[in-house]
Amino acid sequence: MKKIILLLILVVSLPLAAQDKCNKHEQYKNRTEWFAQMRAKKLVYLVNAMDLTETEKAAFAVLFEKNEIETGECYREMRAAKKTISDEPTEEEYENAVKVVRIQMLKIAQLRADYLEKLEKIMPAEKIYKLYEAEEAYKKLLISDMSRCRRIDKK
Repeated sequence: MKKIILLLILVVSLPLAAQDKCNKHEQYKNRTEWFAQMRAKKLVYLVNAMDLTETEKAAFAVLFEKNEIETGECYREMRAAKKTISDEPTEEEYENAVKVVRIQMLKIAQLRADYLEKLEKIMPAEKIYKLYEAEEAYKKLLISDMSRCRRIDKK
């Protein structure tokens, strides 16, 4: 019930957040808070695009949050590996970074496969297909918004 209320609050607050998309001065306590807010916005977008029932929304929200956090950890590991490469890199530094990237990419693929398997248990294939379409549309929306903000910043 709490998650459904949270989703409703997010649905109401999303248009307000959209009004101030380019405000770079908006303060967040830390990166974790910013990522949590971005995940919440993405969740609302995806739920609306998939036309889920209340039961499906609750189950999807839990799976989505878990998958996003775990996938994010993998990407953080890859960024950390990149930072270990010095200004004058050695072959060993490159090998270690490539090894980390390979391991994390395999982990992401496995997380995605597990996510899909769990989604198949809670919703029909049509809605899962809509999820992938919505994820692509959301990426395009973010890219468009970033491009618009950059044009505004240049003025």
